[in-house]
Amino acid sequence: MSSGNRFPQVRMLQTFACVGAVLYGVSIVGLALMGYGDSPKLWMVSAGVFLIFLAAIVFILTPLLLKTEATLSRQLTVARDLSEAIATQTVALTEIAGNTRISDVAKSLARRDEELDALRNAIREDLRTENWDAALYLIDEIERRFGCKEEADKCREELDDARAERIESRLQEAVQIIEGYFLDFAWTRAESEIDRLRIALPDNPRVLGLADRMRSLQSQHKQELISSWDEAVRKSDTDHAIDILKELDQYLSPAEARTLQDSARDVFKEKLLQLGVQFQFAVRDHRWQDALDTGLELIRDFPNARMANEVREVLDTLRDRAREVETTSQPAQS
Repeated sequence: MSSGNRFPQVRMLQTFACVGAVLYGVSIVGLALMGYGDSPKLWMVSAGVFLIFLAAIVFILTPLLLKTEATLSRQLTVARDLSEAIATQTVALTEIAGNTRISDVAKSLARRDEELDALRNAIREDLRTENWDAALYLIDEIERRFGCKEEADKCREELDDARAERIESRLQEAVQIIEGYFLDFAWTRAESEIDRLRIALPDNPRVLGLADRMRSLQSQHKQELISSWDEAVRKSDTDHAIDILKELDQYLSPAEARTLQDSARDVFKEKLLQLGVQFQFAVRDHRWQDALDTGLELIRDFPNARMANEVREVLDTLRDRAREVETTSQPAQS
C-alpha cells in the first residue's frame, strides 16, 4: 500500500485543520489591518501570521511524517518477510546438512571399499612378483586401518603358502643342478651350491641332507675308482690306470695314497718302458714325427727320468728331421 493511501482520515483532518488555521490567521490579520477596535493590534497580526506559519509547517511536516511511517512500515514488513524466509531456509539448510552428512558417510564407505580393493590388488601383485615384505606391510595395513583381522590372517596364510611354494620350487631347481654336478663328479661346484643353499635355508632338512649325500657319493665313487684301478693294474692297462690315478688322487688320504704307492710306481715304470720302446721303434723306422711326439710325452710325464734326459739331447735333431719329412712330402701330395 502506498503512503498516499494510508491514514486518509488523518490527512483529511490535517487538510481541514491547516485550511481552517490559514483562514483563521488571515481573518485575524485582516481584522487587525482593518482596524478592528480602536487601532490595529500588533499582537493580532503576529498571532495571525504565526497561525498561518504553523499551518504551513503542519501541512509540510505531516506528509513527511506519514512518508517516514510508511517507509518504516515497509521496512518492518520486509524484515518480517526476511525473517520468515531465513527461518524457512534454516530448516532447508538443516535438512541439506543432514543429507550431506549422510552423503559423506556413504562416500566414506565407498572410498573404504575402493581402498580395500586397491590394497587387495596390490597384495596380489606383490605375491606374483615375490615382493614378500611389501605384501606383508599391506596386509598389516588392512588389519590396522580397516580392522579386517580375519581377512588379514587369511592373506598372511596365502603369503606363507606362496612363499613356501616358491622356496620349494627354487630348492627343487637347485637340487636338480646339484644332482647334475654329482653325476659329473663336479664336487667343488656341488659343494659351493650346497653352501649357498645352507646360508639361505639353514634349517631345511633337504639342504642339510645334501652334504651327507655328496660325501656318500664321493666315497662310493672313490671305491669305484679303486676297483677300476685294481682292474687296470691287473690287466696292465697303463694308460687307463694312469688316468684313473689322476682322478683318484683327489679322494685319497695320505694313508690310502701310501697303500697304492707300490702299484702306482710299477704302473709308471711300465708306462715309461712303453714310451721308451715306442720312441725307439719310431726312430728305427724313421717315423720322426711319431718319435718327436713320443719324446715330448715322455719328457712331460717323466721329466726326471734318465730316458727323458736322453730325449732332450736329440730333441732338436728330431724336430729338424720331422720338418724335412713334412717339406718333402708336401710336393708329392700336391
